[in-house]
Amino acid sequence: MSSDSGGSCKWGAARPYAEEPPKLTAYASDPDHGGGKTDKVKVQFKVAWTPKGATTETSYTYDTLYLSPTSTTKYQHHVKTSIPEGVVIYWSARAYDGDGWGPWSTEGDPQRCEFILDTTKPGKPLVNSLEYPSDSVEHDGVGTAGTFTFAPNPNDSIPDSDVVSYRYGFNSDADPTTSATPSKAGGSVSVPWAPPRWGRNWVEVISMDKAGNSSTKARYEFLVTEGKPAAAQWNLADAAGSASAHDERGEFAADKGSGVTFGAIGPGGNADAAASFDGTEDAYLDSINTVLDTARSFSVSAWVRPTDLSRDMTVVSQDGTGVPGFTLGYDNSVGTWAFGTSVTDVDTLGEWKAVAKGADGKAIVPVKDAWVLLTGVYDAHASGVPELRLYVNKTSVGAAQRRSAWKTYGSLQIGRSMAKSGYRDHFKGDLAEVRVFDRVLPADQIAELMTIKPTRKGYWQLDAAGGSTSAETGGGQALTLAGDARIYRPTPPDPDDPFASPDPPALVGDGHLLLDGSGDYAATATAPSTGASSFTVTARAQLTAIDGTVSQTVLSLPGLAANRVQVRFRPDPEGGLDSRWELAVADTDSASSTVKVFQDDRELPDTGGSGQHLAVAYDAFANEIRLYVEGQLASTAYGMDDTLWSTTKGLQVGRSALGPAEYFAGAIDEVRAYDGAVDPEVVKQMSLLTAVPDM
Repeated sequence: MSSDSGGSCKWGAARPYAEEPPKLTAYASDPDHGGGKTDKVKVQFKVAWTPKGATTETSYTYDTLYLSPTSTTKYQHHVKTSIPEGVVIYWSARAYDGDGWGPWSTEGDPQRCEFILDTTKPGKPLVNSLEYPSDSVEHDGVGTAGTFTFAPNPNDSIPDSDVVSYRYGFNSDADPTTSATPSKAGGSVSVPWAPPRWGRNWVEVISMDKAGNSSTKARYEFLVTEGKPAAAQWNLADAAGSASAHDERGEFAADKGSGVTFGAIGPGGNADAAASFDGTEDAYLDSINTVLDTARSFSVSAWVRPTDLSRDMTVVSQDGTGVPGFTLGYDNSVGTWAFGTSVTDVDTLGEWKAVAKGADGKAIVPVKDAWVLLTGVYDAHASGVPELRLYVNKTSVGAAQRRSAWKTYGSLQIGRSMAKSGYRDHFKGDLAEVRVFDRVLPADQIAELMTIKPTRKGYWQLDAAGGSTSAETGGGQALTLAGDARIYRPTPPDPDDPFASPDPPALVGDGHLLLDGSGDYAATATAPSTGASSFTVTARAQLTAIDGTVSQTVLSLPGLAANRVQVRFRPDPEGGLDSRWELAVADTDSASSTVKVFQDDRELPDTGGSGQHLAVAYDAFANEIRLYVEGQLASTAYGMDDTLWSTTKGLQVGRSALGPAEYFAGAIDEVRAYDGAVDPEVVKQMSLLTAVPDM
């Protein structure tokens, strides 16, 4: 007779850990009976161990019932709960046919079946991150990877060496499922992760021991900023004749080839600006310096209007040694947009490339002469394998793995890409708003990029009134005049009285809004632009006087309890000549809200001429708000602001609807409102003394 454990015995370092007393299984045979006649046999299990600190073995035996042994007959024993934890339990089996006992299953075998009982759950793990500490401060930021370390807690009473893995999950309320294994039992393990959203993020982690026991969940919470601003940003709204493209970050002015012309109409129409590229070898902008580390996560985005789809064309690239580190542009071989990186530098063997495809798997054919937002994202810490992802407008249209990463040290190029033979694939068409980031842009922020292009929501020329309203140029909601507010129109000269003094001219066009500072104002019924994303508001204002002690509001966008923005004249509190134009921004819609103030110290308020043009532009993506006076931007008149809340009332012209009314005394003209941030060069055009109805 013989017995065995079914070939499942493990011993030594391979011995299993059990979180509860296991069920043992053996198979028996009776080889001294043949011809199909086999006696029933029983199996005896022996379970033994040497207690901690002892030198003699403790054991017990268990006999099963008699069964007819076949190759599939299981003899089983559920180990008693009285066995100790944390010591090696060894067991064997033998068979009995009524005549005698067969040998123990371990006879003749130097090894034995072993296991260790462990019913103690591991302790809750420790979680830490240098980049994202768990405190009350927001840390950079969305799309920027941090390292999160999981380790046993050395301060509890549970042995650390029992922990062999961790399961974790970010920003999920489901039980953690992703596994991370330290290099040795009881060790720590680190995982990279890039927060995809602003505000509170978290990771939940459980420890797993050798027996499969799991700890209670550790929840680690941390605060995240909206993400670092662009590493470089070329709006391409530079003045005609400029020798380079201005970088809004102030570091990477891009030299212009003669095939590039500034002053084209941008994706936002006449209120926007772009640069035209003629497709020749001189159609390029060169940053001169390296902008991105192409071996690490980065994103690149641009508004693109191609006028030729018969050849390869590069929108943005960065020079390597013999090939570009990446290219974003049009791939004529596949007939669509593409975002790719070469496998290696110099003599590359190919490229990793994401191409634009629809839900049907077919290439998305670009539309000639139409604006589109292209964004390429390289995520070095994507789940599984580093990933290239391509977006058209706000939709993800293609992805590809990137299995080799290398760093480039050359210039960033707009409108061309390098080859060993020289630059090639020059762009033909218009480009605007080129941004590059040294982080991952999540999908919602890519969608936000689309909101930056300006869309006119209202233009009030204030040349005439119909009853108590002044019409909006495009037929939208009118401005309603309140109090003694009226539209001033100068009386034409009397040809019969050549010596009569003519009426003062209107600020711009045929008329303007006239306010006396005592309860006069104009307002729309609803907010033309809510301020919940990028916006621009402008007006031309002429003060009656610059003395006094009370501020005078030109424009405001009120919420329920605070002004989203308020543009006003602030007199010198000392009664002197130190008056200012200023912009006030409330961070929340609350009466107790913190209010940031930006003052212009370049163009002082004046009562003469045709007044002064005031404009506020808010770029919600860059978190920057700007106050322009006469088309100029002073260093004191702009700053970072992450305010994002919607107004609830109409645009106020000549007063604040909340708090002190601060009525304006003087003339106001050319009131405009846009969704989106108008470019600086367009603000300059708006500041000219000319009505432009199609802007």
